[in-house]
Amino acid sequence: MNTFPPPPEMRPGGYQNLPPRNPRSGRTQQEKTKKATHAAKGNSHGVHTSNGLTALFPRPQLICLGVLAALFAIALLFFLVYEGQCSAIAVRHKYLLNERAARERAYQQNVASHKTDYRDLVEYYAAVNQIDPAFVAAIIKRESDYDPRAVSRVGARGLMQIMPDTGEWLAGKVDAYDYSPDMLFDPETNIKMGCWYLGYLSRKFGGDPITIACAYHAGQGNVEDHWLPKYAANGKTLTLDEIPMDDTKYYARKVLEAYAIYQQHHY
Repeated sequence: MNTFPPPPEMRPGGYQNLPPRNPRSGRTQQEKTKKATHAAKGNSHGVHTSNGLTALFPRPQLICLGVLAALFAIALLFFLVYEGQCSAIAVRHKYLLNERAARERAYQQNVASHKTDYRDLVEYYAAVNQIDPAFVAAIIKRESDYDPRAVSRVGARGLMQIMPDTGEWLAGKVDAYDYSPDMLFDPETNIKMGCWYLGYLSRKFGGDPITIACAYHAGQGNVEDHWLPKYAANGKTLTLDEIPMDDTKYYARKVLEAYAIYQQHHY
């Protein structure tokens, strides 16, 4: 007699109660549910299995990396701005240096254009008449630019542009015998007469270079009888702003500019 136990009783729908199986992986739905639960637990601890970067760095470290990246970007921005400002400053500095060098070259050329011809005659007759040789040189520079044959449109002649009738009056002051207008083309005679006249004007107007230049250009009578009483604040000397005639004002300004250069560089 067989002693095997009887087979288990089959219940209706027993196969339908078994967990379904994934036809591709062969895993049950219950196994997939457990795996999904495990992944969710892993995410709650800061591990993202779907991202390689977050798998290597927990969330706090990612925040630190983001802050560092932002700080680096800000530092880079400031550096670029600073570099741009430095570049602009360097360009401006180079421009100013070039501009200064150009002004210096122009000034040196201007100084070189102030001639010192007939220096011995200028110094000697300036000393005789007690005037500054640099002022005499400035008058010559402005009057003829050191051309002994210069003639103005009104007939003034020579280095210091003396009118023929004024030369006749001056000839008696400097003992120039047998005077003729052509004598004004002789450099020594012209400088001798011009220096005497400047010394005369200097004594009359207290040595003021602006008033002397005005009298030399516009005439002693105009300055003494009209300009000083009417326009001079102190009644004795003129400033550039008080000169009533534009051409004389321009002349006096140019004489003063040349006077400063001759004083500083030549006499």
